[in-house]
Amino acid sequence: MSMALLVRSFREARWLLLGSLVTIFGFCMIRAWIVGRVEMSRFQDIVEILRPEVERYSAVDVAQLFTYPGRVGVTFNEPLVVLLMVTWAIARGSDSVSGPLGRGTLEMLLSQPISRFQLLFTKSLVTVVGCALIATAAWLGTHTGVHTTKIKQERPPVSIKLPVLNMRIEVPFTEVKEAPERVPLADFVDTSLFIPAAINLGCLGVFFAGLTTWMSSWDRYRWRTIGIVTGFLIVQMIVRVVSLAVDSAHWLKYFTIFTLYEPEVLTSYGVRYPTEVWTFYFADNKGMTVLGGFSLVSGLLLGGAGTFALGHWIFCRRDLPAPV
Repeated sequence: MSMALLVRSFREARWLLLGSLVTIFGFCMIRAWIVGRVEMSRFQDIVEILRPEVERYSAVDVAQLFTYPGRVGVTFNEPLVVLLMVTWAIARGSDSVSGPLGRGTLEMLLSQPISRFQLLFTKSLVTVVGCALIATAAWLGTHTGVHTTKIKQERPPVSIKLPVLNMRIEVPFTEVKEAPERVPLADFVDTSLFIPAAINLGCLGVFFAGLTTWMSSWDRYRWRTIGIVTGFLIVQMIVRVVSLAVDSAHWLKYFTIFTLYEPEVLTSYGVRYPTEVWTFYFADNKGMTVLGGFSLVSGLLLGGAGTFALGHWIFCRRDLPAPV
């Protein structure tokens, strides 16, 4: 691998990477701050009324959505977070072959003493490293937001201890609502719970980067590569929604890659089954067999590695058209 190629690939991607890192870090930090500002107990009664409808579209129990770890964990499934990761993957993957081919710069590059494999491998390496950095920035933003946010904690009413019964009882009408206590959100949220979610996010980026590189390896126009992968992304999201909304179409979940992207589920595993997070499968408290973190992560990584390999194989063997 040529260091000059690696530096060149990084320089081409640096501004998109920097923008993605700053945006996802800031969004995740603000998202954690918003969690600390919203008192969910006021909405709990409303959500309980709509519990069947909410659970239909949620991958985790509704009860988890009222806990601070559950609410912060949803950050990794916010549309902006997924969009930033997928945008990076598609933008860099589409610029691996069809991008420079369409601009007429690919032949000039290949006229240098480098191989096609070297050229594509360095671009793919920078793209994968970028996915890892963006996922890390998402976790760091969440960590920073949790550790810089304070939440209201109502002071408990005065309690007295009964001497004979040796028990404490609360005295009614002694709750001090005017002066709630401010406590750090970090007292209720362990940010290490979100590391599996961040890894799941990075693996989603690797999958779409590999898929886009594969499409780019045989294509001539970058706009067409982006259109094909974006269309695939939209169809996959629609299939995911239909599989959740329609009971008779539940089997469709096996045909969408988003079944393997479950960051809030991995967060709930960390809370409820901490020893089972990094397993391929295990039995939950209802006796049902569910996929563990290794299954979700390895499924995305295998898909990404396979499509990266296909892209390299096609690019190293295809006849390149003359620049237009």
